[in-house]
Amino acid sequence: MERVTLEARVRHGLGKGAARSLRRDGFVPGVVYGRGRQPRAVAVEARALDAALHTHAGRNVLIDLDVVNGGDGAGEPTTVIVKDTQRDIFHRRLLHVDFHAISLTDTIEMSVPVVLKGTAKGVSEGGILEHHMREVRVECLPTQVPDEIVLDVTDLLVGRSLHAGDLRVPEGVKLLSSPDEVVVTCLAPRVHEEAVPAAVVEGAPAEGAPAAAPEPVGGTTAVGKPKLAESQKS
Repeated sequence: MERVTLEARVRHGLGKGAARSLRRDGFVPGVVYGRGRQPRAVAVEARALDAALHTHAGRNVLIDLDVVNGGDGAGEPTTVIVKDTQRDIFHRRLLHVDFHAISLTDTIEMSVPVVLKGTAKGVSEGGILEHHMREVRVECLPTQVPDEIVLDVTDLLVGRSLHAGDLRVPEGVKLLSSPDEVVVTCLAPRVHEEAVPAAVVEGAPAEGAPAAAPEPVGGTTAVGKPKLAESQKS
């Protein structure tokens, strides 16, 4: 798990108006909570926070947050992880961040991405790879949280699956997700059935066969002669 240092300042003004003013000045409003402490409203420079989240594996980054209270520059260092973020739906600009204070000596629960490695044998045979489970839950010390867990799919055949129990987690990391959950499956190739020609239907003449002649009014005999009325038979 990557580790960075950020500076935050205590946020005294609350409400939507104060939050909008902070964003105009290039800051992201946020809150620090956890470890039995009262939640504290803070503000962090937007560029620095965005860079930390993008450069260091998304939200799986350990942050030494230097919380400055007042203008004397004295900071209160706090080790945190990013618990949640809110972004503008159009521009993806950070609107708010939740920091969760942690201890480096206590285990935490985190979600870790699952990355597939290699080309499955089943895919080479025409199969289709479906990645069902893209992250797993783990428990470990904050300094042991992996950035990702790699799953080798090279030997995966058509009709087979790999489960969470097949993942190789680093030493000191406990897998919390169910080992029976399917991570990836190689599906059989799709078979496209050929459409039946419109002429080949029950009761329809085969291609090239002459159409049946219409039956004359009054009917015909088996050899095609007109049937006689009863009065004409004598």
